[in-house]
Amino acid sequence: MNNDKVYEVVEEIHSISKLINRRLSSNTKSKKFTVTALMIMNQLRLGKVRTLTEISETLDIPNSTASVIVDRLVNLGILRKERDEEDRRKVFIYIEDKGLEQEEQIINYHMDCFRNLFKNASNEEIDAVLKGLKILEKLITENL
Repeated sequence: MNNDKVYEVVEEIHSISKLINRRLSSNTKSKKFTVTALMIMNQLRLGKVRTLTEISETLDIPNSTASVIVDRLVNLGILRKERDEEDRRKVFIYIEDKGLEQEEQIINYHMDCFRNLFKNASNEEIDAVLKGLKILEKLITENL
């Protein structure tokens, strides 16, 4: 593949990413939460109990980044921290009901946005988008 094609692919990915982020963050509730914050909430929802280190490792983010985000979510009442009774150095992080509700509302909003985005697309166009995304995922996975 020549450099012009690579540049075009990079520009399209960047452009699409910006458009999606702009669209999804137009909701006031979504603006409170970064993508990483939503990913942390999702991981806690799936596992219920996690430590900061487990969150950092699972999401491949620095401990310091996870710590700042978790503290912000604790202050918002989305998460709570509890020290382990057996090992006081260990702190468990739990998602609160409020966090589960917020995450569900945001996921529903995102799904509505994408439903609206694709409402005028034909099945063939949707299939073509899916095929392209699967090819991109395969190429990325093969080169990791």
